[in-house]
Amino acid sequence: MKIQSTITRKIYEFDSKNSTYEERHQCPECSSFRKNKKEKCFAWDNVQKRGYCHNCNSAFFEYKPYAKEKEYFIPEWKNITDLSDKAVKWFTGRKISQNTLNKMQIYTDKEFMPQFNKEIEVICYPYFLDEKLVNIKFRGANKTFKLVKGSERIFYNIDSMKDMDYVIICEGENDCLSFIECGFDSCISVPNGAGNNIEYLDNYINYFENKNKIYIAVDQDSKGLELRDELIRRLGFERCFTINFKDCKDANEYLIKYANLEFKELLKNCDSVSVKGIVYVKSLYNEIKLFYDQGIQRGLEININTIDKYISWELRRLAIVTGIPGSGKSEFVDYIISKLNILYGWKVAYFTPENYPLNYHYAKIFEKIIGKKFHKEKSSEYEFDMAIEYINDNYYYILDEENFTLDAILKAAKSLIRHRGIKILVIDPYNKIDHQIRENISETTYINEFLDKLTLFCRLNNILIFLIAHPRKMNKGDVPSLYDVAGSAHFYNKCDYGFTVHRIVNENNIMQNEIDVYWQKIKFKHLGEQGISNLVYNYTNGRFEEKTTGGVNNWDNSNWLLPKEIVLKNEWYEKTDEIEDAF
Repeated sequence: MKIQSTITRKIYEFDSKNSTYEERHQCPECSSFRKNKKEKCFAWDNVQKRGYCHNCNSAFFEYKPYAKEKEYFIPEWKNITDLSDKAVKWFTGRKISQNTLNKMQIYTDKEFMPQFNKEIEVICYPYFLDEKLVNIKFRGANKTFKLVKGSERIFYNIDSMKDMDYVIICEGENDCLSFIECGFDSCISVPNGAGNNIEYLDNYINYFENKNKIYIAVDQDSKGLELRDELIRRLGFERCFTINFKDCKDANEYLIKYANLEFKELLKNCDSVSVKGIVYVKSLYNEIKLFYDQGIQRGLEININTIDKYISWELRRLAIVTGIPGSGKSEFVDYIISKLNILYGWKVAYFTPENYPLNYHYAKIFEKIIGKKFHKEKSSEYEFDMAIEYINDNYYYILDEENFTLDAILKAAKSLIRHRGIKILVIDPYNKIDHQIRENISETTYINEFLDKLTLFCRLNNILIFLIAHPRKMNKGDVPSLYDVAGSAHFYNKCDYGFTVHRIVNENNIMQNEIDVYWQKIKFKHLGEQGISNLVYNYTNGRFEEKTTGGVNNWDNSNWLLPKEIVLKNEWYEKTDEIEDAF
């Protein structure tokens, strides 16, 4: 049979003995990367058709496909080895020898480049996986780029890191070639430049399991810092080291300026990020310089004026949400998250036992994203297939039926951060957690420690947490504050964002489809200010619309996935303002 990992989503062939008791096997996810490859760390239950690895914490279930597996286009390997004189001269100027170019099978060819609307001479960087061609990056004049449409995005030179205890991660192929030129063969490059969108890591996270040292050697600009921080977040700060290129932008510029001998000292002089509790100003130089040059920046907005006016969003923050039962606080949090996900790609994990069975919650997410009712008479099969693929890749659930403790939730969230790159965690609600309060401590002390643990998790893992907490019993029309949350005033004191969702009640004490969101606490002034947003609930899809004096100007029932789908049909180009001669 086939089994699928709930963490990496990978599918494996599994040969069960079909016994009635628990079976022990090698883990399909991690055993091949362990020193003791024969250890049977994977337990399989044939009755429930579920499994669990006690080493990597991956859970598995019997795979029953709901849709076709994604198929990638495999480009033709032309086995071209020629490099034009112009290309050789260009690489020579970058201190990269023909020896290295031959070793990496780099060649020149003619290729249609949309930026010029014609076929031009390009440098070709072949991407291999298990020695088989899976993609090619083409580089043309004026620093124009293109990957093969429909082919899989993987790390450049990924085969080099197998059976090595270290790896160097670069931002571009030429930086990778610079390290190879100087004898560091276990070096890879991201396929699509800087930024924090590294979904290609999801399928190959296990390649990093046996690495003792991971060197981050990306560009020292704002986008490079985003990439660096996301790699560290996903791969674990305890084994990551950052390489400082002094006054140079990247590895290749450093090689050109300081030559081979000094280049080899880079790894010896790198900065460790592995020591807890110690922060050196030197390690923060690039962030401090950007802050000095650009000033403090507002967080991300969701393009809803009455909300953006009061609040903007950033990671490493704890948001606490309250409201009386039926006020719509969970619906509103789902809406905020769906916007952050669509606009910025922030993936989310939910601990939400109140939304069980989860297909009910799935239907709510579907409606917010697709813009239509979740029913075959209201939305098409095409929209159903589109949504299930998208939600599968962006929304995850944490629900261990035998363990509702905060430690178990955060352990699962940590695994999803590493394997799936989630940036939001929702705990809904606080009172469904198994609170194991120690003897001889008060509830107030426990809540203080609980919130401190959440705050620390936010900071260390660069994640935004929404905690939904019910207030004490109140009258239907009263507006609770965070001080009214049952248990302690710490719910107000400890949060970065704090707000109340309150549903409007008419003169007959009947709840309406309008809500007021009271933004009670925005800890940092660059992120927003206190205020009230008046919104109307869209019964068609669960979205919230801005209310004006004349009502709602325009209901948004559009399919949010369509713009992204159109973009994905085009080839990818690296965006840059830098212009160069030749290549």
